Amino acid sequence: MPGPSKHASRQMLLALLIPLVAFALQWTFWDAIRPYVWFLFFPAVFFSSQISGFVGGMLATVLSAAIVAVFFIQPESGLSLAHPGNLVSIGFFIIMGALFSSTHERLRKANAHVRLLLERSRELDTLKSQFFANVSHELRTPLTLIMGPLARQLGRPDLNVTQRRELELMDRNARLLYRHVTDLLDVSRLEAARMTISYALVDLAELARIAASHFESLAHDRDITYSLHADAPVLAEVDSDKILRILVNLLSNAFKFTPPGGSITLALGQHGAEAVLTVQDTGPGIPESMREAVFERFRQLEGGTERSHGGTGLGLAIVKEFVQLHKGLVTVREA
Repeated sequence: MPGPSKHASRQMLLALLIPLVAFALQWTFWDAIRPYVWFLFFPAVFFSSQISGFVGGMLATVLSAAIVAVFFIQPESGLSLAHPGNLVSIGFFIIMGALFSSTHERLRKANAHVRLLLERSRELDTLKSQFFANVSHELRTPLTLIMGPLARQLGRPDLNVTQRRELELMDRNARLLYRHVTDLLDVSRLEAARMTISYALVDLAELARIAASHFESLAHDRDITYSLHADAPVLAEVDSDKILRILVNLLSNAFKFTPPGGSITLALGQHGAEAVLTVQDTGPGIPESMREAVFERFRQLEGGTERSHGGTGLGLAIVKEFVQLHKGLVTVREA
C-alpha cells in the first residue's frame, strides 16, 4: 500500500497533467473555439485543485496561465499579450484559480476531519459493543443462579398466596433483567456478524403458547385482558430460540405500554406459505412518523430522564434483526 507522501506525489502529478491534457484538446480544436482562450483551462484548474488541494491547484493555475499566454494569446492572431484586456483576463484567471484552490483545500481538510471523527465513532462503537458483551456475560451467570432457586421455590406446594405472589414478582423481574442482558449480548453479536441461525421444524403455535405463558401472572396483576389465538398447528422451519425472543420482546413491549384494564392479543395465522404473528394491544399506539424509527437500536418514543416507561430501546431492534434473519418482515400498524 503506497505511503502518504507517494500518494501526494501522484496527486500532484495528476494535477499538473490535467492542464496539459486541456492544452492538447484546445490546440486540436482551437479553430472551432477561437478566441475563447480559457475555454478548457477553468475546468482544468478546478479539477486539479480538487485532486491536489491548494499547492497543486496553484501550480496548475500558473502552468495554465503560461500555456495560454505563450500558445493562445499571439500577436499574429491579433491577440496581443500586452493588450490590457488580455492582462486582465490572465489576472482574473489566476484569482479564480486561487479561489478554486483555497476552497478545495478547505474542503479537503474538512473531509479529513470528518473521516477522523467517523473512525473515532466506529472505534467507540466497537468498544461499546465489546463492553456490552463483557457486561452481559458477567451478568448472565449470577442471574441464572438466581432464577434457578426461584423456580424451585415456586414449585413448592406448601406456599401460601402471599409467598407465591412475592416469588412470582421476583421471578418476573429477574426474567426481565435477563432479557435486557440477553438483548445487549445479541446486539454485540449482530454488530460483529457472529449471529448464527439454527433451523428446525417446529410448531409455531406451541412456541406462541410458551411465550404467552411468561406474561400470565403480569396480566393478572394488572387486570389486563390477555388472550391467545393459536389453536391450529403451524409447522415451519425456524430457529425456535429466536422466534421465542421475537414473541417475548413483542409481548413485553405490549405490556409495557398497555394501561391497567386494557387488553392484549397474540394471534397466529397463515397467509399462503407464510406464517403471520400479530400482537395487538390497547396502548397509545405509535405515531406514523416513528413507525420505522422504533426498530432502531436504543431508540425510544420517550426521551430524557423523566420518561414514564423503562427499557433499553433494544427490544424491537432485536425483533427486526431476528425477523430479517428469517427472511421475514415486521411492521407497525394503526393502534
